[in-house]
Amino acid sequence: MQPNSGLLRKLYRQFICLLMLIIMVNAANAQCCYYHLSMHDSYGDGWNGGQLKVYVNNNLVGSYAALNFGSADTFLVCNGDSLALVYSSGAYENENMYQLYDANFHLLYHDGPTPLVGLVFDTLGNCNSASSLVGLHPCLAIPIDTGQCVNGDNTAYPGSGLNPGCASYQAADVWYSLVVPPSGNISLSTDSGTINDTGLAAWAGSDCNSLHVIGCDDDNGNGYFSRLILSELTPGQTIYIQVWGYGSSLGSYQLCVQDLGTVKVDSTELPLVLINTQGQTIVEGNKINCLMDIKYAGLGNMTHLTDNANIYHGNIGIEIRGASSAGYPQHPYGFETRTVTGANNNVSLLGMPAENDWVLISNYNDRSLVRNTLAYQLFKEMGHYSPRTHLCEVLIDSIYKGIYVLSEKIKQGNNRVHISKLTSADTIGVALSGGYILQQNYWNSFNSFQSNYSPIDHPGFDVHFVYEYPKPDSILPVQKTYIASFIDTLETALYSPNFADSAMGYRKYLDVPSFIDYFIVNELARSNDGFKKSVFFHKEKLTDGGKLKAGPVWDFDWAWKTLATGPLFDQNDGSGWAHHINDYPTDNYSCGYYIRLLQDTNFANELRCAYNAYRSGILDTTYLFAYIDSVGQRVAHAQERHFQKWPLLGYSGPAPEVNAIATTYAAELDTLKHWIAVRLQWLDVNIPGHCIQVNTGLSESVDAMGLSYYPNPSDGDIQFTGHLHSESKMTMKIFEMTGTCIDQFVLTNNEQHFTYRLRKQGVYYFTISNQEGRMQYGKFTIL
Repeated sequence: MQPNSGLLRKLYRQFICLLMLIIMVNAANAQCCYYHLSMHDSYGDGWNGGQLKVYVNNNLVGSYAALNFGSADTFLVCNGDSLALVYSSGAYENENMYQLYDANFHLLYHDGPTPLVGLVFDTLGNCNSASSLVGLHPCLAIPIDTGQCVNGDNTAYPGSGLNPGCASYQAADVWYSLVVPPSGNISLSTDSGTINDTGLAAWAGSDCNSLHVIGCDDDNGNGYFSRLILSELTPGQTIYIQVWGYGSSLGSYQLCVQDLGTVKVDSTELPLVLINTQGQTIVEGNKINCLMDIKYAGLGNMTHLTDNANIYHGNIGIEIRGASSAGYPQHPYGFETRTVTGANNNVSLLGMPAENDWVLISNYNDRSLVRNTLAYQLFKEMGHYSPRTHLCEVLIDSIYKGIYVLSEKIKQGNNRVHISKLTSADTIGVALSGGYILQQNYWNSFNSFQSNYSPIDHPGFDVHFVYEYPKPDSILPVQKTYIASFIDTLETALYSPNFADSAMGYRKYLDVPSFIDYFIVNELARSNDGFKKSVFFHKEKLTDGGKLKAGPVWDFDWAWKTLATGPLFDQNDGSGWAHHINDYPTDNYSCGYYIRLLQDTNFANELRCAYNAYRSGILDTTYLFAYIDSVGQRVAHAQERHFQKWPLLGYSGPAPEVNAIATTYAAELDTLKHWIAVRLQWLDVNIPGHCIQVNTGLSESVDAMGLSYYPNPSDGDIQFTGHLHSESKMTMKIFEMTGTCIDQFVLTNNEQHFTYRLRKQGVYYFTISNQEGRMQYGKFTIL
């Protein structure tokens, strides 16, 4: 029988269809794609031994680690494949971060800083995910150009997992790409939308997968919006901009990009500081050898860029300095003047005494350009060492960096903090007792010691003192033991029941006048840092008094303003005690000495007397405002360049301020003056203590527990008479209204009867002090 050819053809067609179906199913099951792995190191030195292993179907397909700031890789995955990530740790794990994406850049897993170890993630391969939203990832970034403002909305964005480290990033970020303009200088800002609090970051790298953060901001824009100023970027480079709502809040926003242009300097009324890095990069923690010229034609004259370097021409070692300020776009710098061989080179700069250690203080957080120097001036006029300063304009490798404060660095020396030099030979007796400089600042176990006491109003708070001089790497164990023991002895007396006893209490170890003056300057400025950070103390040898002195004052860019940092600093009526900083969350606990000191009625009374005396002189608004105006006049032209480079007028900057920000430099100075006037009015009422003065007509004055002096007012001769009890040497100082000490002499007897003669009309005040502190204040007028 012949085969049925029709049936065979039918069966054959069915077989072919079935085979095609099987092939199609298998092909679908076998669809493959590349997954993306991004790895990052925030320090820029790779993962230091950290490693991420990727397994597909239990087979190791690669061991990965970030290189430098970051790197990326891909690996093949097919639908249904088992995928597993295994992480092993190395050193500095807090720097490590990574993300795993599918072929369409949907985030599958991310971890870090300090990633988990072991088997951290497993899933099945899927190459059929939906197409991604534009802006979901840097590789899908939305193009934007300078001069543009674009509206965005992050509602539908799950997040890239790229954590920039600020503004409480969690997710819901949108990405933009920008080609850097020829100037290399831009500002990025967010503004109006249904989101009223944003985060903003900028990233750069070799490609969209291998990025590192070059800037991150929370609240530097209007209100709680964000703003970044980026300078000296490479023209033509592509950077990536990340926008999100604070704490992953969702809604609309606006993103704007501005080209800041290039600042040119031909001449200036300020000194010019020109630094040549010789092709190097200035970094933190390691001074590099550079060349520096300083040129200055003198007060009232214009200095030209083409002038000869008449102040300094030679070598320096320079580094980025500071804690939070090191991250400001206008970096602060520390430098030492050097010989060609690299040795210290003690030179005089701009009339300041010869030394080799100097500081260039950034004004990025001080639109007035006066906050630091005003505080230093006041402390100096009170009779203490305060760093000498000079405003200047700085160029590094011919690139304009803005107005800086060229300042002496706080250190031991005859022309700095005038305490004895402590050497490796000073290990016993009086030689061991001084001098020392201590700080309250960020600390670690190597650079500090911990007090045995907590602040009296905050039991359990740990207080640390940082070794400033000698430095942590040079101070001897016996010297560490001595200064820690001295602080313990002082604090034991301070917190004892008899702490106010003039012979057995704290006055035996603590220099009252310096602590009073330090308090007045920092409380007048309502300094956010003045009692917890950048707090200096110094101690001389026993033969030179041997007490702990407060100062020098330092670091006032977070002062003289109303800050949104808590109830101590956010009041517009001038109220709030900065020395109560421990009452609120703080990044470093204050020693809290003033809480205890003000429980001593005599200390409070001396404080009130000192404040009253200064209010007639250096704390009078006439003096303060004249100083502010003098700075404003000096930088009248230079400030325009500074604020083109750093367009901060109208913006709060790093220190979040409560009130609207002045949009012109003149208005900024007026704002500062108003703030000071309001603060003084509050202090006039609220400074503790009572300064009792008895006036006998117009002819005689006598301060409580002091000498009588008459006539007052006088035509030139003042008679002093009375009795002062003191077992130590007494010194009388005469001050002009400006706070300048014009005379001082020793009072040798307890019984006093003498005439003091002045021929220049004006208001004067005097102090009488012994080793225990100030004994009397007074004021008189010469007609």
